[in-house]
Amino acid sequence: MGAHSRIMAGRHRQAVLQNPAFWAAVVGVVAIAVYAVSFADPTPFNHYVLLADAFLCGRPHLIDPPAYIEATLFGGRHHVIPPPLPALLLAPFVAVWGTGFNQSLAGYVIGGLAAALLTLVAARVAPRRRDYLWLAAMGAFGTILWTLAASGSTWYLAHVIVIAVLSAGVLEVLGRRRPLVMGACVAAAYLTRQASVLALLFFVVATVPQWAPRGLRAWQEVRLGYLNRLAAPVAAAVVAYGLYNWVRFGTFADVAAFVRPGILDEPWFAHGLFHASYIPRHLEVLLARLPRLVQGPPYVLVPLSGLALWFTTPAFLYALRAPRSWETLAAWLGVGGVLLAVSLFGNPGIAQFGYRFAADVYPLLFLLAARGMGGRVGGAARILIVLGILVNLWGVIWQRLGWVAL
Repeated sequence: MGAHSRIMAGRHRQAVLQNPAFWAAVVGVVAIAVYAVSFADPTPFNHYVLLADAFLCGRPHLIDPPAYIEATLFGGRHHVIPPPLPALLLAPFVAVWGTGFNQSLAGYVIGGLAAALLTLVAARVAPRRRDYLWLAAMGAFGTILWTLAASGSTWYLAHVIVIAVLSAGVLEVLGRRRPLVMGACVAAAYLTRQASVLALLFFVVATVPQWAPRGLRAWQEVRLGYLNRLAAPVAAAVVAYGLYNWVRFGTFADVAAFVRPGILDEPWFAHGLFHASYIPRHLEVLLARLPRLVQGPPYVLVPLSGLALWFTTPAFLYALRAPRSWETLAAWLGVGGVLLAVSLFGNPGIAQFGYRFAADVYPLLFLLAARGMGGRVGGAARILIVLGILVNLWGVIWQRLGWVAL
């Protein structure tokens, strides 16, 4: 190789190393590997694999599912309760490998994709490579994305998909702000976990400069076409989900949980499935739940009901320092809207390392925390990121050993 060729090769290599997309790919691949070795056994809770197989057979219901598969029985047929997008994503793989397809693999791969997208978000907020790689480490391993993706069970996989698609939406807000792309991200989140549709608040408010260039007071100049394109994918998703419910239950409403036999006999639904009196129990897990101390080894146990958000990801505290802006207001509105909706549900979650419902707003909290750091990950922020990684590593190890408190 001549001197000129070596120089050009060196420049190309340097350009690759300076490209955030390269490091996002690296983070994604590393995350997939780590998630795969964290919980290597396939999840038995493979609702989406079974539903994908049902779709491929031309029916919306399961036939004689195992007893441990949570499904609702209506008209003599078993229906999966969560929305169907994850099953549609798995359908090509189930078409090839059948119901033996390992749903956990989807958790590893989509979790790695989410980690890569968070890396790209970080690079937009903190352009220096060492800063955005610190943030990438926080997103991939300093949050409960680690345990959610490593498990791949039905409930966890849904959260992982929401993290991935909303991270793509946040990346679009920080870039070209194409309304159809952002709307499609919200639509995908809604077809995975319904409450995440309220993340639309973030995208509407964050893009005020696009659809109201002279401010909200100049209402005559509001660009309704922009808002229509933003809302169109979400509206289409709502209609599609309504038709799906009509086929299953004869109503456009999502009644899958309501018609599950015996659900209102469960102790956490004393006031129905949704009620304002349930909010404190969610806040207790979100803000105050800590590890359980016991007298004998291992002395510290992981609560089955979850851990506080600030404990599993201490660096999220930087979200409180995010500067005043339309983007910050939008992110907090999205966080508040989604968390309010999920906190009305009677069960705040069980068999979870952290408060898993908060995972639906992790991309927004990640953005707020990165902004709160001012685009530079200083010493204090690095300490909190390392603590978060250690806490989540501890959670993985303790759960594998079965050191969990009921």
